[in-house]
Amino acid sequence: MATLSEFRQRVQKNLGDAISRISSGFMSLSEELKRGHVHQDVLNQADKLFKAVIESHRTIAAEMNALLDQEEKQEHLSERLTAEKHRLEVLYASGILFSSETEMKALMGKAIDTVTSELRADAGCIVLTNEEGGIDSIFSRNMNLNERPDVKDVSVSVIRQTIARSKPINADDATFENEVGRGSSIIRLGLTAVLCVPLISRSRVFGAVYLDRRNKEAPFVEADLHFALSFARQIVRGMEISMEISTLENKIFSEATMRFEDLRKEFQCSEIVGSSKKLFEVLRIASKIAPTDASVILLGENGTGKDLLAHSIHVNSRRSSKPFGVINCGAIPADLLESELFGYESGAFTGATKSKPGKLELANGGTVFFDEIGEMNVNLQAKLLRVLQTKEIERLGGIETIKIDVRIIAATNRNIPGMISDGKFREDLYYRLKVIELTIPPLRERREDIAGLVEYFLEKHRQANKKYSIVPEALQMLEAYAWPGNVRELENVIQRGIVLAKSTVIQVGDLPPELVDEEKSFPFVHGGRSLLDAETEFRRLYILRVLRQTQSKAEAAALLGINRTHFYKLLAQLEIDAEGK
Repeated sequence: MATLSEFRQRVQKNLGDAISRISSGFMSLSEELKRGHVHQDVLNQADKLFKAVIESHRTIAAEMNALLDQEEKQEHLSERLTAEKHRLEVLYASGILFSSETEMKALMGKAIDTVTSELRADAGCIVLTNEEGGIDSIFSRNMNLNERPDVKDVSVSVIRQTIARSKPINADDATFENEVGRGSSIIRLGLTAVLCVPLISRSRVFGAVYLDRRNKEAPFVEADLHFALSFARQIVRGMEISMEISTLENKIFSEATMRFEDLRKEFQCSEIVGSSKKLFEVLRIASKIAPTDASVILLGENGTGKDLLAHSIHVNSRRSSKPFGVINCGAIPADLLESELFGYESGAFTGATKSKPGKLELANGGTVFFDEIGEMNVNLQAKLLRVLQTKEIERLGGIETIKIDVRIIAATNRNIPGMISDGKFREDLYYRLKVIELTIPPLRERREDIAGLVEYFLEKHRQANKKYSIVPEALQMLEAYAWPGNVRELENVIQRGIVLAKSTVIQVGDLPPELVDEEKSFPFVHGGRSLLDAETEFRRLYILRVLRQTQSKAEAAALLGINRTHFYKLLAQLEIDAEGK
């Protein structure tokens, strides 16, 4: 397909050829008329006709050139808009990427690769400074600063000026000496353009992004500067998220010796029962993130208590006096979920006789818990992402924009990365939600909590003023079972036992038959695991039973036939909390 320039040349040639043929024709006609001795009036009319044709040609040529000029402007505008669209897409993708990258070195490596490539720079680097203003680290591309001290001298000089002034530098070979003050060094290095923008967060300058072009007549244009400034803001946002998570991790992994009772005083979670090490770690992290507004994703099998943990995080947050909205994405039909989230105006659809606010609006100022968010369809995921980005909603059928301020906690038992690969879950929404990710262990991985849970459920579901208990043999069967339904299944079993028990003591016969049959066939441990795992599980279960039968750790060690030092090592290795003994 011919370009606009080629088309212009072809049109101009055709018009020129046409006027040439017309001129030749009129000259021949004029000569013939003169030889034929026609009247002078006829000759005058022929001249007038020729002049009119020439004038029409000029008008057509002028109009055609004006039209082509306008088309060229539109073409240039279209190219510029296409380039701007591409750069916006790069900025958007970079924002998601940088928000998900929590390791500073990896973040800076990806950032310098992207900006150097996008702005067609020959070399570049990102320099981070410490609080005193000294250079802390340099992440470079195509710049071996150790081998070229002259390059380092020039680039560092530009970077220091940018940081000191908190303003960008965009210089070409004509302005280097005024802007940078090192004209001779720059000429020797072959630099023809330098672009440097600061990394600013609030009132602090974290460093700068430096780029240069060499041995080419291509200065950085104004659009390059605007892109670099926007890209720098994306880098800073990624740094802020990285530092926030790093700060949270430091808080999380400090006070490693905190006792469970101290944790429960700090973090209200009375409905979450247990004292195992794995549960302790989950609650300790939850206690640190609760006061923040960070989004949280809770992972775990069905029945592990993700909803209880989400509510505990809300109760221990600054939003505890505000609403806690629960949205079960798996229980609400897909065609109704949108109206549940955003609400609707009167007449928005058949049956909408009056306006109704959605759960996001009702929870304003508080927390919204999306249970089983993996069940939400992709179209609604896109709308939820927009809410998280803009903090605004619109009711169905409405035109008014409503500002909201909610903290998001999501939970799922699905494999979200796998769903992203299959196109069933938006990657950008996942990274928006996944500021903090917590995995709640299944009940089979914290069997030492089963006795406490049984006691809790016996009290919770007791009838009238009766005090219920369970025989040791039945409790041993509960501790040996695999619990595919986790804590929820255990609660149902205890409720069943209370209903079927002939007295206030639950016997083995009051337990479900499938549970009793499985325990008889595979006492203590279950198949599908390595010999080492089976031995470890057997040891944990057996030691837990011995601890329950004895009054102290010394008595338990004596009954097991080992010394106390060895026994303490076993407790640590098997992650058994026996502080009360």
